Amino acid sequence: MFKLNNWYIRLLVSYFPILVLTVSMIIFLSFIAVGEVSRSETAKADRITTGYVVDSVERTVRDAEFKVLEEVAANANYNAYLSGSSATSVKYGVVHSLRALVEENDYIESVYLIRQSDDTVLTASGQIELPAFGDRAFIEEAKDNRNYQGWSASREFREFDSLEPVKIITMHKQTPLPFGKDGLLVINIDLYAVEKLIGGMTNHQVSFMRITDSAGQFVYSGNAGAEADSGEVLTKVQSQVLGWTFESGIQAGQLMGWVSVVSYVWVVIAILTFVIAIVYIIWVTRRNYKPIQLMMNRIQALQLRGSDGGAVRMDDLTMIDRALENLIVQSRDYEKEQRESAILQRRQLFNELLSGQRNHSVNERMSLLNLLPSEGRYAAMVVKLNRYEDFLAEYTLHEQNVLKFALGNVMQELAQNEGLQGFGEWSGPDRITFVFASSDATDERMVERLRQTAAVARKWVGEHLRFLLSIGIGTIVEDWSQIGQSYRDALSGMEYRFSIGRGAVTFSGDIPQDKPNGLFNYMQSCTDCVQEFRLTNEGWRDTFVQLFEKLESDSLKDEDIHSLLQFFLQTLGRELKHLSDELNECLEGDRVSMLLVKLKEASSLTELKEPLLPYLDEIFEMYTGLSQAKGYKTMIAEIRAYIQENYADPDLSLKHLSDRFQISGKYASYLFKLEYDMKFVDFLVQLRMQQAERLLAETEETVQNIALQVGYANSITFGRVFKRTTGVTPGEFRKLKMRPSSSDWGTQGNREEAVTDA
Repeated sequence: MFKLNNWYIRLLVSYFPILVLTVSMIIFLSFIAVGEVSRSETAKADRITTGYVVDSVERTVRDAEFKVLEEVAANANYNAYLSGSSATSVKYGVVHSLRALVEENDYIESVYLIRQSDDTVLTASGQIELPAFGDRAFIEEAKDNRNYQGWSASREFREFDSLEPVKIITMHKQTPLPFGKDGLLVINIDLYAVEKLIGGMTNHQVSFMRITDSAGQFVYSGNAGAEADSGEVLTKVQSQVLGWTFESGIQAGQLMGWVSVVSYVWVVIAILTFVIAIVYIIWVTRRNYKPIQLMMNRIQALQLRGSDGGAVRMDDLTMIDRALENLIVQSRDYEKEQRESAILQRRQLFNELLSGQRNHSVNERMSLLNLLPSEGRYAAMVVKLNRYEDFLAEYTLHEQNVLKFALGNVMQELAQNEGLQGFGEWSGPDRITFVFASSDATDERMVERLRQTAAVARKWVGEHLRFLLSIGIGTIVEDWSQIGQSYRDALSGMEYRFSIGRGAVTFSGDIPQDKPNGLFNYMQSCTDCVQEFRLTNEGWRDTFVQLFEKLESDSLKDEDIHSLLQFFLQTLGRELKHLSDELNECLEGDRVSMLLVKLKEASSLTELKEPLLPYLDEIFEMYTGLSQAKGYKTMIAEIRAYIQENYADPDLSLKHLSDRFQISGKYASYLFKLEYDMKFVDFLVQLRMQQAERLLAETEETVQNIALQVGYANSITFGRVFKRTTGVTPGEFRKLKMRPSSSDWGTQGNREEAVTDA
């Protein structure tokens, strides 16, 4: 006997159950599949064949019926005979017609006509009295059931009692067609001919067919008798025309006859598969058992050396599993330690580079980690997350870590696209620092690559990660030990975003060496601008723009620029806030708080200036209006008188008044609002409409002429404004003989729609 601890035997034996089960299932499923497919296809074919037989029989019987009815309807002798005619020619014509119908159609056994008036029967053989007619019993039944339209059950027919009966089915019709009362037309179909038709469409060696009529009698059995047919009925069809039931199927022993050949093929294939599988298993087992045996010997030798003799005995497979599991655990622990060690080494190396240390260990680790080339040009880049408080509030801790990780990867990948090599570490909660190097670039080329990397990174992060960056680039150095200086220069450069930054990217090399001393000169410029503002001098804007140009050319720190702008706003507030509550609200309320937030979020001098100028323009307009309001009475009276004299001028507008009286259009609009509580255009429209009402009421001028007289270029615009103002058209105003309205400057509401057309 074989020992079970022999690996060859154990592997060989262990495969057999699976092999036997697999082959058995294949053979079994093959038989089932073939049998089901065969049965399904056979049933389908049987249904098609039976349906064809039913259609053929119904069509044959229907054609015979229609042929007889068509002849009876077309031949006038039938109606003449039924009407009582005894003419020999009439009878001969009917008999000749009946005989022709029987001779021309193989399925019509006979056709005869019963005349109700004298109970005579006219057949293809001649006229017979009803008592002497062989089918008189059926005629009596037909008279009792005249309205029946279908075919009878199978029955026997003989024209004379002495003749042999013939098996037929019968249909009778009241004549004259379609629902006459003079007689009956009887059509007999020969069942023998029908059986021959069905037999020609059926193969009795393979299938069978049984047909029974409405009375349950066999019409067709396929063989000598119904009992001769045996097998499972696959198809059962009911004929609505004949009332017959068609049952068909495959003869017993024939259903699986043709399938057996396919089954034998499957069996042969299964046996061949089984033999090939056994040969293959023996070959594979002989090939593979030796390495496994060798492995087990080594594992057992190791366990024996490290065992104290009390270890639990395990089977070979369990021992292999335990050994592999221990090996996997040790490998994972080792890989984890290696990763952590590499991260710590890289972080330590990064800190040493930024601190400016240079020794042999740094050089060795740099070469070992392959982070930077040993020779070339190096630079530090500091990337800062703007609005870090919003970043913390918007994202969860996990999302923050993911976004920071993505930012680091994006920066390194973009740098690689520019031909730079390097790595980065987070040097603060909102700041990540990168050290980049290139072994083949000049200083200018290196700066260009760094700027391109920073610009693309800032745009990509803004579009995809939805937060903004400020990026500082340090000076280009030629040695690892100088990277710390480049890092400090990058931090210094980020303090000059407004003055030297290009899209929130600063390069420390752009910082001028001859910086201006102190902020006194800039504070004096702020004071001068406020003073011009206070004196309503339009030149304050030029002074303000020159201040920003000076800030940009002198390259001040961002902190100093913010301090100067705050000083400017505070000085302006002290000068103007006491003039009115409205000015005070703009200078010290929420408007200023929102403005300061925008200034804090700005990343360039342009972004600083954009919200400031509209804000200062609004305050200047309010302040100018308040300053000029003290002497406006005389001026508004002059403007009003001028408008009343020139209201018919189509070019009369705020600009026209501005040029005429040497005041701003906004100030003129402000005076009208203050004096009349309406806009200039409302005032002008009201005056024109009052004059138009007067002309419509007191003159016979046309609407076009009146429109021209009150300052409108065409009557369409005039009519639209007139209706919106008075509620009626000019024509309706004149037709209704309405009175002109009186002048009332202080009670008219705004007419926004009329203003638009005016």
